[in-house]
Order: sequence, then structure tokens, then C-alpha cells
Amino acid sequence: EVLEPPDKRRKTDRPIHHKPSVYEDTNGVPRAGFPPRVLHLGLADGELSGRILAVGHPARADLLAKLLEPEETGGSLFRLASDRGFLTYTGLFKGERVSVVAIGMGLSMMDFFVREARAAVRGPMAVVRLGTSGGLKASVPVGSVAVATGGSILVQRNYGAFAGGEVHNGDSPYLISSPCPADTELSTAVLREVQQSLGEGMAVGGLNVTADSFYSSQGRLDPCFADCNRSLVDDVVRQHPEAVTMEMETFQLLHLAKCCKPAGSLRGAAAVVVVANRPTGEVVAEEGLTSAERKGGEAILRALIGLPL
Repeated sequence: EVLEPPDKRRKTDRPIHHKPSVYEDTNGVPRAGFPPRVLHLGLADGELSGRILAVGHPARADLLAKLLEPEETGGSLFRLASDRGFLTYTGLFKGERVSVVAIGMGLSMMDFFVREARAAVRGPMAVVRLGTSGGLKASVPVGSVAVATGGSILVQRNYGAFAGGEVHNGDSPYLISSPCPADTELSTAVLREVQQSLGEGMAVGGLNVTADSFYSSQGRLDPCFADCNRSLVDDVVRQHPEAVTMEMETFQLLHLAKCCKPAGSLRGAAAVVVVANRPTGEVVAEEGLTSAERKGGEAILRALIGLPL
């Protein structure tokens, strides 16, 4: 079944007694339409599995959805593309119900996803991210998959430190958080399955670094802006020598998993394909990326269905 994104301004699918609002519960987790759907994912209760593989790019979701089978014999794979950029597939992997969701990029999109997925799923959840990243160690090859077994730290631009494009009052232009741990059992299972699929030399564990932007907070130098970030990556690695990868989403997933109530009801882990090695400048070839996405994604699905919920 292919569903169209709910039109939050179309009232024809609402009961006649329903208030003609764009959405309801503005001070909670808003929903729109009938049946009620979470505002950004566009999902109604029951359309999302408690076992979720979250990716960034919609093409990666399309690729991994080919591993799924419809829930009903002779039926179609559930697919919903929301009008806010999220794409969800739900089906069976080796007989177990799972979902693959493309969420886009950045902390905010991960926040939308985790909170609205939690609202749409009854019972315990396990979420594993499969993304792409830059590598921070010359020894970790491009095309390999790095699992955040050491959790993740967050690097944020310290907006209050900038005045007129210059840092003032001696404030640090960037804030580096303490590590947020991943779920140990789930991360261990993901690393084991990825090593089985790619080989030990192409699957590593370590600390992830999540940045709040692709440019300034990842130490990319842009002459058009005063970013004060020339030594940022070196500073991060100096403080956290176990750091392996740098990207934009993992910390938010792990942080929200730890904050979810009741404790332990949402288990989070993450893995990323290393597409560029920052120390060496090497960038993965397209076929290497696709292979790692496919093998890594299938390995994560195996880990998800093997985890008791």
C-alpha cells in the first residue's frame, strides 16, 4: 500500500464534529487528520514497527527496503512519504516486523523522528541509525562501517561567543559535550553482525562525534564566514583520542534514548559508513558506498530482529 502524505489543510477526511484546525495538541506531540497522524512523519498508530533502522538519504531507504517482504501474502510493502521529508517502509525481515525510515540530516530531523516514532509505537523500541560520516583516523579506511560502541559526543557552535564575527570575552567558539553512551547490548550485536558481513578490517567500534552543522562545527574552512574553527578537529581528537567518526545525527538519537520514559523503553545504537577520511583526504567510490550501505543495513536488521524487546 502506498499512502499519500496527509494534507493538514484538507478537512474532508475529518468527522463533521471535528474542530477545523490545522492540527491538534500544539503543546504536546501534535497530530493531524483522521486517523490522527503525527505531524512530521505522517504516521498513524500501528504503521511503524518497534524495531527501526533509521537512515538519512531516501535512496538508502529504498535500497534497504528491497530486503523486506510485505506483511500480508500477496500484498504490498507499506510505504509512506510525508510532506515534511520523511520516508517510511514497514514490512517483514526474516519473518519479523521492522521499519526503515529515511529522516534527512541533522539534529532537528533526528529529534522529530525519535519523538514522533515514540508517540506512534506502543511498547518497547529499538532504533539503529545507519548513516555516513567523515573518518577521524587515518587507519580507518573509507567504505568501512564504524559502530558507536563508545557512544557519542556533541560539538556545538557557541553562538553566544560570537559578536560581529569575532569571538569575545575569551569564550570558546565551540562547546564539546561529555559522551552519551549507546545501548551496549544492541551496539555489540550491530558490530558483530557488521564484522560478519564486511570483515573485521572493514568494521570498527569507537566514539562518534556529532556536530550541529556540516561546515563550521566539523572544522571545514570557509573564507566567506568567521568560524574560528581552524583547530577544532584537532582539539576534539586531542580531548577524545578514541573518536573515530564525525557526522550530524547520532548524539541526538542516543541522548533521547537515555531520556525516554520509562527508562529502557527506547534502546539506541548507531553505525556509519566512512565516506571520507579527514586526515588523508581519501573519499569512497560510489560502488564502495552502495556495497557498505547494503551489507551494513542487512547486518543491522539482523541485529534488530535478534534483540529481545
